[in-house]
Amino acid sequence: MKEKRRRNRKLKFLFIACALWAVVFCWYEVGSRTNLTSLMQRPKVKTTESKETTQKRFDEFMLQVFKAMVTEDTLTLNYTLKEPEKYGVSMEKPTLGAYTLSDLRDGIMTDENWLSSLERFPYEALTEEQKLEYDTLRSLLKTELKSSEVLEYSECLGPTTGIQAQLPLILAEYHFWDRQDIEDYLALLRQIPDYFAQIIDFEKMKSEKKLFMSDVTCQAIIKQCKDFIAEPKENYLLDSFSKGIASVKGVSEEERAEYIRQNEAAVSECVIPAYQSLISALEQLKGTGNNAGGLCKLTGGKQYYEYQMESMTGSYRSISEIDRLVDKALRSAEKKMSRIMTKTPDAYYDAEDFTYPCTDPAETVDYLREQISNDFEPLPDDVTCQVKYVDESLEDSLSPALYMTSPIDDYKQNVVYLNQSDDYDLTECFSTIAHEAYPGHLYQNAYFLSQDPALFRRVVSVGGYSEGWGTYAEKYSYQLAGMSDETAQLNGENLIATLCLYAKADINVNYYDWSRKKLTAFLKDYGFDTSQASVVYDSVVAEPVSYMQYTLGYLEINELRTKAENALGEKFSLKKFHKYYLGTGAVPFVVLEDRLDQWIEEQKK
Repeated sequence: MKEKRRRNRKLKFLFIACALWAVVFCWYEVGSRTNLTSLMQRPKVKTTESKETTQKRFDEFMLQVFKAMVTEDTLTLNYTLKEPEKYGVSMEKPTLGAYTLSDLRDGIMTDENWLSSLERFPYEALTEEQKLEYDTLRSLLKTELKSSEVLEYSECLGPTTGIQAQLPLILAEYHFWDRQDIEDYLALLRQIPDYFAQIIDFEKMKSEKKLFMSDVTCQAIIKQCKDFIAEPKENYLLDSFSKGIASVKGVSEEERAEYIRQNEAAVSECVIPAYQSLISALEQLKGTGNNAGGLCKLTGGKQYYEYQMESMTGSYRSISEIDRLVDKALRSAEKKMSRIMTKTPDAYYDAEDFTYPCTDPAETVDYLREQISNDFEPLPDDVTCQVKYVDESLEDSLSPALYMTSPIDDYKQNVVYLNQSDDYDLTECFSTIAHEAYPGHLYQNAYFLSQDPALFRRVVSVGGYSEGWGTYAEKYSYQLAGMSDETAQLNGENLIATLCLYAKADINVNYYDWSRKKLTAFLKDYGFDTSQASVVYDSVVAEPVSYMQYTLGYLEINELRTKAENALGEKFSLKKFHKYYLGTGAVPFVVLEDRLDQWIEEQKK
């Protein structure tokens, strides 16, 4: 199960001190990728069978791929399908899956077999929908195969995105549709000690290979684990389970009470001891990581960073090209902000003092849904959104907000979580809710699924595609808030500039070996003090590429939109562009770009 996340960041106006500088902008031209043709070049396959036979075989193959993807573990299946039996999907017994080097290698072998089978299909014999499936799967598989030589660099622990931070919320939102779901859930809790033991062994292996995390990262994860189990008798998973099974049909009150007792025992005897074991192991391993800097300091670190960039963002650009693209966007944002500040100085003060039309999160969701109607296709009327709040024990480790993905066969019921930590002011969460709900992740997910796409396409996840859209939606939302055009643009450009700075930090620390001191000097020019710069440094060291999903994803969308606007002129329709992007679904950007010219030609007609 993959939930949508927002990075832990506070936006501020970074450029006010230097916005009125007489800046000489050094522009970098970022053209279209010369390797797009080679990336999308499919093998030529000769066949004597009919197109109908090929298409039928292809559908059968993709169904097998879909089934394999959703049955990797019980959590994934539970979050993906409400009624798996309707799709011929089943699991013999509940499992959390495995996390060992051997299993990662087996995954590479599976990917190789899938790619080999896929490339035996004659591409030209497929339908347009099947061609989209083919290109998407082929691109994803070729990316994942690049990890084969750096599997030991994999990391499932992290202060914000790590499994230890995400698991409590994933379990709390587990779907209880029937008695079997209750029993599967309890079985999963009892498996957590063994699963965490595998993670511990993996971290010990990394320690032996001198690949273990930095002390700062390690301590942050230890603290997060301690916070979660600080009050065993009031643990988050006790109350969430009781509420979750309350409406399950066919379960008597006596049986419900027994299930609650079993859950209490599982949390006490399995979950909390598992976290304690992880804490103990990390405390022993702390100090064994010989790298307090970015990935590039490790022997295969640059190669792993390149793979991570491609895998997590869905962008096939080289690191140097990404760096130039970020530079271009940063300087553009600076220039636009400076122009606004010079022409309309009050825009800054209006942005600082502006009161949003809604301060209540639930009301904001409804307001945004209504306001986006001009530029977005409507959703079915019965699509709903419930706003919830993360448990206090998780506030320090989770992002300001997140959208929980809905089952692909039950997409109309949606949940957005907000973090009530003192670090976040929920009375000013307007743009945050736009990122998570409308027109962000909730709308993105519900609109795509409402188009009834192929099963495989419904379960594909590409971080840059989704989080880039979240950023795009957040920026778009300022024009819906009732502020002046100049203030809305100032807010939007500030958002992009801030993300670009985080992206610059990520790339330069992890790929170009910037030290803490060098990053601090760079960020100082943009209003960061030493402490703030240090937080950014530790964040990009702990979870490389995470920020890039938001920044590079947005920049890729912006490149597509700019190309379409330039080509279509007055014929460009923002609503139709949104429909094109969201209707395609989560795919690597190379697949979107490959189909953009065709879409443009259709719009010209």
